[in-house]
Amino acid sequence: MESIEKLFEKEEYYHAFQPICNLPGKNRLGYEALLRSKKAVHPEALFQTAKEKNKLLELDTRSLYYALLAFFHSPDRCNNELLFVNIFPSTIIEDSFPDFIQEITCDFEPFLDQIVLEINESIMEGKIWNEPIFLQRIADLRQIGFLIALDDVGEGTTTFRKILEIAPDFIKIDRFFSQNLSDSQEKQKVVRLFVEFCRNDSQLILEGVEEEEDYACAAMIGVAIGQGYLFGKPGRLLGE
Repeated sequence: MESIEKLFEKEEYYHAFQPICNLPGKNRLGYEALLRSKKAVHPEALFQTAKEKNKLLELDTRSLYYALLAFFHSPDRCNNELLFVNIFPSTIIEDSFPDFIQEITCDFEPFLDQIVLEINESIMEGKIWNEPIFLQRIADLRQIGFLIALDDVGEGTTTFRKILEIAPDFIKIDRFFSQNLSDSQEKQKVVRLFVEFCRNDSQLILEGVEEEEDYACAAMIGVAIGQGYLFGKPGRLLGE
């Protein structure tokens, strides 16, 4: 079987990039990099298979590296745009992680403050969030200059205590809350709670925005940033 490195080089694995936009003007803040396979394997299945074969660390780190390579070498971006890239907690606590970050720091030094490490909280890795080394590594990443986002808040097991401990730059709340937001008083109450919570520190991103009426409702409530098909579907960048 070919190495993961070779599969990226041959573009058997590649990244699609989905716009993330400010509200209410819909001007682009940046993109999220989303791993794709030419064999049309769902990303979750891809990572699950890698975990079963003890290759999750390799797939996660190489995916992150090649996402940065594709994005920051593309002519299809503005100089100040952010790139959100997913990373597993288990990768962050690995002994080899500081060396990997040193590689990223050397190769992408001019762009460190545009890289948002989006921590994917899968249920199977929930216990890692309580390990001291995890919180220390997050602090080290921020010291270097990386930005931090928490993904799918409201869908996983993220608690307000964890949010306070990590103090992320961005909080992304799950697409569940954007679907039919304009028709649901209950969802609007929850989104307002997050808007108020994020008022002074973290920036709130509402995922899965697809309908104009839900976008308008989110903007009215005070959501500052949105992501979803309404702003653009994931796609390749120029120059790839």
